[in-house]
Amino acid sequence: MVSLTRRQLLRQTVAGGSVLALAGCTAPSVSNLSGRESVPKPFTNDAYEASYTTAGRWLMEGHDGGRTGYAASTIPHGDVGVAWLRRPGNDPYGATGPIVGPERVYIAYVESSDNSESSEVYLAGFDAESGEQQLDVNLETGRAVGISLVGETLLTVTRGPDYKQATLTALARDDGSTLWTETIPDVTDSPAVVDRTCYLATRDEDNAVYAYSLDGAQQWRTPIDGESYTATCADSDGVYVGLTDGRIAALDATTGERRWSEQIATPDECCPDIQGTPTVADGRLYVPGIAEELVAADATDGTVLWRTTVVDEDYGNAIPSPAVTAETAYMNTYHGGLVAIDISDGSIRWRSAENGFNQPPAAGDGGVVVPQNDSVVAYEANDSQTWDIEITVPDIGMAGYIMNTDVALAHGMCYVGIADGRIYAIGNRE
Repeated sequence: MVSLTRRQLLRQTVAGGSVLALAGCTAPSVSNLSGRESVPKPFTNDAYEASYTTAGRWLMEGHDGGRTGYAASTIPHGDVGVAWLRRPGNDPYGATGPIVGPERVYIAYVESSDNSESSEVYLAGFDAESGEQQLDVNLETGRAVGISLVGETLLTVTRGPDYKQATLTALARDDGSTLWTETIPDVTDSPAVVDRTCYLATRDEDNAVYAYSLDGAQQWRTPIDGESYTATCADSDGVYVGLTDGRIAALDATTGERRWSEQIATPDECCPDIQGTPTVADGRLYVPGIAEELVAADATDGTVLWRTTVVDEDYGNAIPSPAVTAETAYMNTYHGGLVAIDISDGSIRWRSAENGFNQPPAAGDGGVVVPQNDSVVAYEANDSQTWDIEITVPDIGMAGYIMNTDVALAHGMCYVGIADGRIYAIGNRE
């Protein structure tokens, strides 16, 4: 696999990250679609089955509105392997990362078409334990941008074929029925949801942040002075957007009033300075910058607390969103490997020996999971590697697949989504 240069990444970001499809993998078991057995058969240990009761801990995409990438779910350990593998539709591509609910794993994907302007977007839901496909809802013509889950409501964002507008759709989690839709200008990514309000940032000519309640009512719209290619992150006080010139725009979560706008990321002459979505946790912002850095700032006023260079040489690769726990920020980089940073002072605690994808890690109880090359790798809260599961990433001369290998933790399992629509469930047998 080759690394992305700044200009390659910028072109893909502007183009919306559409990718080509790779035929194969396991088809889902759902009405009107051919079904096959899971590969291998689903795990059957008692602890695994027990995690799917109503007393379990259910997570939304990004695990919270702050996009911390942390879930209070145990990292699989021991005899770890693939519990099931699924791929929806006939020839999917351009799939979103997976989100995990109380019973299902969800992705949105685009069904391949010879005519890109007539490609259809679908929402697929799979039983989180067995992998059986239970939901396949046609959304509209266009591209899949992102999905979020809060309570009984699924929120999907799709982009029109001309990239000039997007549609925010709310669906019932149980049966996928449409609750409401709202058409807005082109959106950067999936919404952040806090206190039953979802926040989205728009791009190109609109450049604004929108707030919607879960009943579809627009709460406010605030223009931002600059362009953004990232998603919003939010907490109960504010909504934060990373701008292409390295600034963070902070808005009041309730009113949309502008709170502050400060230069956080180190400026770069080539490309957008912030391309990974910032994270907000416990009153701090963690901002990944194009200059191979992670910056911590006070969320109340934007004061920079520390700035850490995570890769010694400037290779021109964007730094993805970190996963942030109570003590550590984890960053996954092409040339610097997985880097663990002490959030108290920004010092580097350790880094992995292996380099990997430029994709966000997912942290859980007992460690962190990252996409690396053609694998998904788990580490303890130190540099000890605990397992490595091969997840073949198609090499078709496009880096879109590299950019779209996403990991989510829930039920003591690790769910991995690939841009060609595959979902792997990884767990321990005993």
